[in-house]
Amino acid sequence: MPGEFVLREGGDISILQEAVTKLLGLASGDAALLYIYILSRGGHYDPADAAQAIHRSQLQVENAMEALERLELVASRAEKARPPERPGPSDERPQYTIEDVRRVIEYDPSFRALVPEVQMALGGYLSSEGLMKLLNIYDNLKLSSEVILTLVNWCCVRYEEKAGPGHKPSMRWVEREAYVWEREGILSVQAAEDYMRRQDALRSGEREMAAAMGILGRALTTTEKRYIDSWLDLGLTPDAAAIAYDRTVVKTGKLTWRYMESIVRSWHSKGIHTAREVEEKDAAPTPGGPRKRREAAPPPETTASEYEQMQATLRALRGEDDS
Repeated sequence: MPGEFVLREGGDISILQEAVTKLLGLASGDAALLYIYILSRGGHYDPADAAQAIHRSQLQVENAMEALERLELVASRAEKARPPERPGPSDERPQYTIEDVRRVIEYDPSFRALVPEVQMALGGYLSSEGLMKLLNIYDNLKLSSEVILTLVNWCCVRYEEKAGPGHKPSMRWVEREAYVWEREGILSVQAAEDYMRRQDALRSGEREMAAAMGILGRALTTTEKRYIDSWLDLGLTPDAAAIAYDRTVVKTGKLTWRYMESIVRSWHSKGIHTAREVEEKDAAPTPGGPRKRREAAPPPETTASEYEQMQATLRALRGEDDS
């Protein structure tokens, strides 16, 4: 019944409000249980143990983990150890105010012209927070108006691929990508175009790899993208990935990323990266295929004494007299 309740004390596990909001929005009991399990284990995750602990099947646990990764509620320790791709709130970042925005609009015609163009690209007026983020990109990161417009349009394309046609990114999303561009030294339109070409090629390779493994009609999870990008870095081709995928499914009954990773790494150590190289250096035996027939051994040679003994035995059987 409705009312206020007093929770028992004694535990030291806490869940951030952001995580609670995301989990409630996801409306997945499996994901919520798995998240609590990971918290209770101090960040340790073992699929088999998790399945037993939350009374779910292995497949349900894997699906729940993918959901948590999509919500960015979990990340591997290896990922946490890496330098962050995009900086979060930092003491070094100036704290702009809306008064700063008004002042820059007044004396800087370039920024004044930039604001309506960004608003047009994003499909609406920028909030005060959005204007302050735009000023941060322009004044703090020192990206030119031309580069910023290229960045905003690029973010619009990328966000539509992720969220669907007609959806526009927020200025927070644009600002995060701006930090990537600044760190990569993308300070000119030419550098931006080169960067976007490289990213397009990478995404094309990811799509081909995903298709080779039957992943169609959805975005890759963070873990899936990490595996595929690492295989692309090794030089694995989609046709070879299709063979590794087939062997993985035949062996494990499903797409098991760690098992497929072991195949790819084994191939790489042997210089195998294409389907042709797989056929030449690591062809799988064909079930029920023709087997090499064993040649019959030649009959042993019969000595003269053995021959005479055999003849005597035959005569005795016939009742013949040797005399």
